[in-house]
Formats: sequence, C-alpha cells, structure tokens
Amino acid sequence: MTELFKHQIEGIEFLKKTPKAILADEMGLGKTRQAIVAAREDDENWMFGEFKTLIVCPASLKINWKREIEMVYPKDRVQILESKTELQNAEWYIINYDILGKRMEMIDELIGYGMDTMILDEAHYIKGKSIRATAIIGGAAKRKDGTKFTSEGLASRMKKVYCLTGTPLLNRPIELFNLLKAIGHPLGRVRSFYSKRYCDGFLQTIIRRYKPPLRIWNEQGASNLGELREQIKNYMLRRKKDDVLDLPEKIISVMECDLDNEWQKTYDNAWEAYIAFLQENPIPDRNIDNIILARQLVEIQKLKQVCSRAKINRIIEDIENAIEQDEKVIVFSQYTNTIKELSEKLNTKKIGNRTLTGTDNMDQRQKAVDDFQNDKEVKVFIANIKAGGVGLNLTAASIVIFTDMDWSPATHNQAMDRTHRIGQSKMVNVYFYICPETIENDIMETLNLKKNVMDKVLEGTQNNMRIQSTQEAFLKRIAKKALGT
Repeated sequence: MTELFKHQIEGIEFLKKTPKAILADEMGLGKTRQAIVAAREDDENWMFGEFKTLIVCPASLKINWKREIEMVYPKDRVQILESKTELQNAEWYIINYDILGKRMEMIDELIGYGMDTMILDEAHYIKGKSIRATAIIGGAAKRKDGTKFTSEGLASRMKKVYCLTGTPLLNRPIELFNLLKAIGHPLGRVRSFYSKRYCDGFLQTIIRRYKPPLRIWNEQGASNLGELREQIKNYMLRRKKDDVLDLPEKIISVMECDLDNEWQKTYDNAWEAYIAFLQENPIPDRNIDNIILARQLVEIQKLKQVCSRAKINRIIEDIENAIEQDEKVIVFSQYTNTIKELSEKLNTKKIGNRTLTGTDNMDQRQKAVDDFQNDKEVKVFIANIKAGGVGLNLTAASIVIFTDMDWSPATHNQAMDRTHRIGQSKMVNVYFYICPETIENDIMETLNLKKNVMDKVLEGTQNNMRIQSTQEAFLKRIAKKALGT
C-alpha cells in the first residue's frame, strides 16, 4: 500500500471512531482510499474470514473501486455485482445505484452472511425521493412503471455507513437531509422539522395558465446554518485541498470566442425563434412551474448548442497548440454532437483522443481513462460533463476546457478536479470558452452569483438566505432582456 497522507490518516481515524459518518473532503483528496482502509481496519471480523463490505457507487466508478481495493489489499476478493451476477464468496461487493433496487434479495443474503458495512460513494446521488434514495434510506416510492413500494432502507441495517461526497450541499441544505438520514443522525428523522428549521420551508402556491393553482412545499432556502453546522460537526469531516495538500496552482480563465458570420446568422435565427416563443409562452413574474420551466429550457438549449458547436474550430486550434507544448487536454461538454464533432476533427488531424459519454458501458469508460492516462499517443480526453465529471482520475492532463456550461457551479468544480487532485504535479489551467454578446454571458453571470452564495453557505459566513434555482433565475433574466422589459 502506498504511503498515506497525513490528512488521510486523520480521515481514517475519524471514520473508525464514527461508524456512521459523512466524509465530505473536497474532490481529489483520496476519499476512496480513506474509506477502504477505515472499513478494513475497523472490522473485527476480517481476521476470521467473515469481513464483508458493500460499496454503492455510480456505474462508471465500479472498476475504479475494484482497482483501488486490490491496490491496498491485493489478497482480498472483490466482486462487481451486475444485473444478473451470481453471488460469489468475497470480502468486497461493488454495485451501482441504478441496479441496487433490483438486487435487494442478493443484498439481503449478504447481510445474512454478516455484511454490516456500506460505503456510499458520490452519496449526493441519494438526494430527493428517487428509487435509489428509497433503497438506501427507506420510505415509499414509485418504480418507473408506476407501481408503488416501500423499503426499510439498507442504511438502517448496517453497523457502519460511510457517505462520501465532495459536494454535500450541491445546491441547497435540503440536499444534505438524506445523507443525515443514512447515517442515523437525529436531524434526519423528521423532514418537515429539518425543512422548516434549516431550509426556510414554506407552503407555496404556483399560479398555472389554464390549470388550477398548484400548492407545493418550497425548500429552496437556507436558514439557521450556524446551528446546522454545529449539530453535524461531529458526524461530517470536510477538508479543502488548499488546507491539507501542497498541490500546484489551479488557474481559471474565460476565453472569448467570437461567432463567425455563418454561426452568427444561425444564432440570430435561434434568438428570433426564442423571442417568438416567449411572446406565445410568457414567463410568470413570480413562480415558474416545472412544465413551463422545462419548455423554456428546451428553447434555451437550442441557443446553448449553437454556441457550443460554434467554438469547435477555435478549440481544436488551441488543443494543437497545447499538444505542441507536450500537454494533454481534457474537454468537457454537455452535448453529444459537440463531443462527436470534436473527436472526428481530431481524428482527421491524427490526434489521438478518447471520448466518454453516458452511453458507454463500464468497460468502455475505464478503457478510455486508462488509454488517456497511460498512452503517450492519446493526447485528448473528451467527455460529457456529467458522465466524465465524477470519480475519475485524469491527472495526465494539466489543461481543462469547457465548451459550454452546466447550470451548477458544483458540476464544474467536480469536472475540473478530475485533474487537480493527488498525483498532479503541474499547474492546472481551466478554460471556459464563451461566445460574447450571447446568452453565455448571462449564464456565466448567473453561475457566479450562485457560486458566491454557496461559498458563503459552506464557509459559514452566512446564516440565512433564499437560494433561487439557477435555471429559474436565468430564465427571468434572459426573458426580460429578450423582450426589452
């Protein structure tokens, strides 16, 4: 086993003395290694051959977890569970969130054999009232076919539960509730109390066109945050890279990319279509229901995609310049067409590249990562920002490019920290490419405002606030601009 960093040793000791806990270290600090060692060293059954731990993670990270375990404990047996896998005798079992509900009989069998430890990687995946959340924390839910079911929840049946996440507050404090419930924290018992006390929860009426008003419980706020931090401080450990590691600097820059004449015409046409859509489907002054929000975002996506594809030639030129300086490059995009076109143009120029999208299976994803990390001829890694932005180690690169922007600053942070993490020896340069005089200026401004708010929440400098949806805030801003109101 490679030598542990001081902060990792401290994290392991924290987990060993806190059987149900949240390890919320910033991305890139080695949460995987800490959880593996803590689970193994703190289990009294391992010397009798009865040690069994369940790891639940995104599908793309299953092979990564297996490799990490084998690196630390090469004699341990590890089984990756798939939809139709037959159970084998092992110490470690790895399963992805999306099939967990389908394999509950197998998990029950493992619990019967003495499995009492569960590690939840990217634990923010259990937020909300999804099937994956129900499988972990229990409650009532609906399957995709509409049938209802109830679950006791795996977390309550485990002696030890480690929730790993670099973003415990992705957007608002309510997203921490399910994690607190998973670790059996008192604040995770009653959602209504937590919502009112720490999320400024209230009953909201949404006025809908041609439909009766809709009453929903609004949990978008943040309140009494100082008290919340105090209540959870013994259950959650969070360290930042700047505080515990001497990593090279990370520099974030914005690169302006002007539209050429053809792309400007395409954008102008899409903008005129958006104005016409707004005139037919105005955005309410107050509350936007989900149907209106979805329809508006479809139109906005058309504008965003034009901007994304319009930058491809410029990005290709900058990639070539980086390669000439012996650098490797990671490119993130939301759009399959952008990823495909970038790869095709790089192939034409005989520049080795690999892509990763949501349609790739586990083996394809891992091969793409391995090729990029280990093959000197593979210079560029092009990934969907969601599929490739979590859990991967891409330290072979020191340049990160975003062709377009997600709605969450946390998503960008996760993606860029695939390379700014343990093992990185170079300064990391992150570039956001935007088209000036387009909606991308407004998106960037909205994201910066959102990031400032969330930084205050996490750093403890603000105690109460109402956090508006980034998408909703943007739509209201851009609609007024488009209609000149």
